[in-house]
Amino acid sequence: MIRVWICISLLVLTFGCASPVRELWPPQEGARAHTIIVSVDTWHAMIAFPQEAPGEVSRRRPLFEEWGYAEQSWYLEGRQGLGGGLRALFWPSAGVIEVGLQTQVWAERTSQPPSDRFTFHISEQGYIRLRRYLQSSIAALDPVFTAGNTNFYPASRSYHFFHQCHQYSARALREAGLPVSVFWAFNRGSFAAQLRRAERIAAEGKP
Repeated sequence: MIRVWICISLLVLTFGCASPVRELWPPQEGARAHTIIVSVDTWHAMIAFPQEAPGEVSRRRPLFEEWGYAEQSWYLEGRQGLGGGLRALFWPSAGVIEVGLQTQVWAERTSQPPSDRFTFHISEQGYIRLRRYLQSSIAALDPVFTAGNTNFYPASRSYHFFHQCHQYSARALREAGLPVSVFWAFNRGSFAAQLRRAERIAAEGKP
């Protein structure tokens, strides 16, 4: 029993509270920064980039380019239920990368509340790394499905319990230098708790 608790303690120390990547986040005062918005609801997580909408549209409503990750069979093919949930979690299966233009971020339009919206400012280098990671997660540029202004592309990695939407988003944010642990982003609660901590770090200006 003692060995079990020692192993648990080591895991907590190893994968617990992540630190910011100093040279990436938070951005230096006066340096160019980019805004991103992270949405987290009961089952899903999305990362949004505010966009400059053309002409009158920009004065009437905002526009967001939003990225997410999901299991293809569950999200696009309707193969859900208990069997679908077990397959999605415990059997590596095809994933899709969702890229869309929206007038509201996911936290404001989700049908699966509760939801949280987190806003962060990232450095230029962090923004480049984040974009590079998101682009690299797409396996092919031909979408497998299109709905309105949203395209679903084949993902470069399989979907399973250790690589689902919260961990996908956490890995992307880590590329931008934010203090999030991919290991601990296994559900809404653990991921949102890390994002709240990141908000506090940004507000206080220290880890």
